Amino acid sequence: MAAGVKVTEKKFKAIKILLESGETYENIAESMGVSKRVVGVVRSSETFEEYRHKIYLSSPTYRKKRDAALKAEQERKEREAAEKVNEEQPPAPEEKKPEPQVVEHRQVVTVQATHYMMEEMKKTNELLTLISNKLAFIVDELTGVK
Repeated sequence: MAAGVKVTEKKFKAIKILLESGETYENIAESMGVSKRVVGVVRSSETFEEYRHKIYLSSPTYRKKRDAALKAEQERKEREAAEKVNEEQPPAPEEKKPEPQVVEHRQVVTVQATHYMMEEMKKTNELLTLISNKLAFIVDELTGVK
């Protein structure tokens, strides 16, 4: 059999027909260009999709994924068991670690506002005062206080 020969749905049906006719695995494999194992998988499959699934499950790609998943599950179980053992053991007395020395650095920061900033702040304060007066007037009008 040539490596990597794909079994199409037509080839699957042809192999099924040959199997039903009573042909031997060797003759079917030789005439269809597949291995005897493929003929056996076709024989045990009802549909082409079932055949493809069985072939995938026996592929190296699937085996690698399955082995990786099993290994990850095993490692997870080992970690959980180790954590459970660690929880049951009393904590070991910890060594006293020298505390780091704290060094204070004091700096004086002086902020100087320019004349322009002072003028803008005065304008902002005047605007806020006007808004406050207007809101007070509106509240007085709404409540009826004169």
